[in-house]
Amino acid sequence: MKRVFYLVIDQLAGHWEESVKIEGTDLPPANVKGYHEMGLIPNFSYLIENGLWVKRPWNRGICITSAAMMYLATGRYAPPLYKSSEKYWTEKWGRRLTPYIKSFLTPTLREGEYIREGLFEYAGLRGFKCASFTCWLRRGEFYNPSGEMYWPYTDSIFNTPSDIYLWRNFVKPYLINNPDFNLIHVYFPMNDLVTFCPSYQSVNPHPLSSKHSYMLFLDKLIGEIVDFLQAENMWDDTYFIIASDHGYHLGCTVAHEMGVETNNWCCDHQPPWDCEVWDFKNNRSTGIASCGPRRITFILSGGGLEEKYRGKFIDEAEIIDVIPTIAQILDIPYKCEGKSILKLKNNNL
Repeated sequence: MKRVFYLVIDQLAGHWEESVKIEGTDLPPANVKGYHEMGLIPNFSYLIENGLWVKRPWNRGICITSAAMMYLATGRYAPPLYKSSEKYWTEKWGRRLTPYIKSFLTPTLREGEYIREGLFEYAGLRGFKCASFTCWLRRGEFYNPSGEMYWPYTDSIFNTPSDIYLWRNFVKPYLINNPDFNLIHVYFPMNDLVTFCPSYQSVNPHPLSSKHSYMLFLDKLIGEIVDFLQAENMWDDTYFIIASDHGYHLGCTVAHEMGVETNNWCCDHQPPWDCEVWDFKNNRSTGIASCGPRRITFILSGGGLEEKYRGKFIDEAEIIDVIPTIAQILDIPYKCEGKSILKLKNNNL
């Protein structure tokens, strides 16, 4: 039996421009590659060292960061529509325009609607046991027809459940009661809310006080999930995937234009998404590409991963390559724009 645990962590930068260090420290802006290489995130490192790691995964398409969940659900930047050659979605910052969806959850295609089928819907219609723990539950996202979809309403910040609350109170009980799952998606939103704050500060009284502090908290939570899967005898046939939808602006031309005077201040992921590293000392652009929102995360690990891939890496891949990788693992004939990283030739096999 093969199964996939697919975790998406919002706004988790997978890498950074290596010349950038947080002023007064030897730390890079909070990101997976930099923190892994410094030994700061041992549980992420365990997955990297025992898995197939994409060192520099990118969103190279139309970098509409709030549409990136669709990229992570369909394996496409601009999927063809059922009845139109127009692009799948359009966006104005702060307001998603989806006129083709007439209800929040649409089980079947209606007249005049232009909707692309995501992998979870495709797999669910073909008998795979899927579950989605996310607020991204429309068609073209992580909707699946089995009805196994969960998003708890809480009174926490922005009515968003904390990552640990979602894991311990919803995902973990589901796994205990459904050890025969094929494909599960879990969405951790809180890292996206740790923004307009320092990347690093020497005192971190709360996980939400800085990107650095929340990164360390996430690492502990990843360790808890892995420990649970191992204790419940699920690990050996599970492929564990961590991905992210986008990174964030920091120490760049966008941050400068917002009035920031330091490279230790996270500035969310608003457009323009292509930006340059800013030299605050000389008050000018360096001309070096920063493009923080395009720097995503992609780690393929787990006990089910074949030995030949363990401890290996791929230099670069794209956000749309996550879904075809999952489709190949589960032998699902789902067609999309991306390519499975198990088929890429630029790894160190």
